[in-house]
Amino acid sequence: MEVEISSWEPQSHAREICDRAWENGEVVAGNDPVLWRKDEFGAWIHRLDYGNRRSDYGWELLDRGSASGVMARPLQWQNYVDQVAAHTQSRVTAAGLRNTRRLL
Repeated sequence: MEVEISSWEPQSHAREICDRAWENGEVVAGNDPVLWRKDEFGAWIHRLDYGNRRSDYGWELLDRGSASGVMARPLQWQNYVDQVAAHTQSRVTAAGLRNTRRLL
């Protein structure tokens, strides 16, 4: 399944839910946890790039059934697309200070 980035409309989540999801991201020593974290696949995400698919560090919420956002996870946007599409052949992860796509 191919996802068209150009037709994507950002999901709108309440700030409280975004803040709770951000707390589920991995804090990395030496980086400001208010601005920088990693998702569960090891990809860098930047707090201010929520919903930005033009950024390598853009991220979205994967929230499966938690209206309060307690279970929401922040995922780098390409990892989010992969999860939603159940595409499991590759993941975006950090390679130093940049993100890169790796085959599984």
